[in-house]
Amino acid sequence: MDLSGQTAVVTGAGSGIGKAISAALLERGANVVGLEIEPTNIEAAGNELAGGERLAWSEGSVAVAADVEAAFDLAENRYGAVDHLVNNAGTASLSLVVDTTEEDWDLIVDTCLKGTFLCTRAFARRALAAGRGGAVVNISSLNAIAATDGLGHYCAAKAGIMQFTKVSAGELGRHGIRVNAIGPGTVNTPLGAGFTVGQIGQEFLDRTLVAPPRHQEPEDVADVALFLLSPAAARITGHFVPVDGGQHVRGLHSYWDVAERQGLVARPG
Repeated sequence: MDLSGQTAVVTGAGSGIGKAISAALLERGANVVGLEIEPTNIEAAGNELAGGERLAWSEGSVAVAADVEAAFDLAENRYGAVDHLVNNAGTASLSLVVDTTEEDWDLIVDTCLKGTFLCTRAFARRALAAGRGGAVVNISSLNAIAATDGLGHYCAAKAGIMQFTKVSAGELGRHGIRVNAIGPGTVNTPLGAGFTVGQIGQEFLDRTLVAPPRHQEPEDVADVALFLLSPAAARITGHFVPVDGGQHVRGLHSYWDVAERQGLVARPG
């Protein structure tokens, strides 16, 4: 899995899964451009990741086309053509459909789904114009296939990523571009912290099939992403790969019901 001399754009690279994927790419010799919205994440991850001249940052939002184009411009100006794209940036919140504001819906759907579209479009346009192939990995979620109360916006966005992955794989495959998606289960990240502790966390562990039962680490997802980007996966495209210790086999409980029992949320009326 030597990726020396190749270049990847990784969104949401400043923390969690995105940072782990960036670290894995750097360890294999790749150049990485991280598109990150939080300046504090850029500073912290920049100090932690051993990238040197092979790591660059572009501050901005995946939901803003100009910010996306700026990240790809930076990558091409500094390292040449972009070989890989990891659409990882995302956010989430917990609210029932009747309580979800338009602003919350737009934030989550735009970050997760629109951002995946904008970055994939930017990558594909440049690759096709240059006659180059490449590989894209989209970070979806177990919630793409498991609906749960309180996550209507997130489930819709992550399911959209899964289907968008298949369409992109079909359209771009003839040009030598592979597109796959990963569906993480519970992961020990800042975004996933609320789902790995207490009763909610234990109910997830009860659904884990791999011994010993544990929540996923960002590196577990990074290992699969690295494989899907590498030549070892040259004939794999259009797939949704759960990285969840088998949690999808037994399905998910309702986050909302558990949180309600713990007094963290309440249904209206």
